[in-house]
Amino acid sequence: MMGDDETDEMLFARLRRFVSAAGGAGRLDDPRRLLALQADLRLVRDGLNARCGLLVQQMNAAGQQFNAVSAYARCATLRRDPPKRSH
Repeated sequence: MMGDDETDEMLFARLRRFVSAAGGAGRLDDPRRLLALQADLRLVRDGLNARCGLLVQQMNAAGQQFNAVSAYARCATLRRDPPKRSH
């Protein structure tokens, strides 16, 4: 399985190739060329959407873990004996 950095780098490379191909397309009235660019753009968009979805899931999981740790810490402080006063 690929790491996050490798996946991101692949997406950026694909986006750079698309931008380069679109910039050097020359004649954009060629229907085949436009269809190829459209397909490339769809691939990049789908990859970015999938990556965004994964990042949202990871952020939600991290938020849930943080909430669980916070709740545990609150409960732990409630269980402690109150400090004894010395007279």
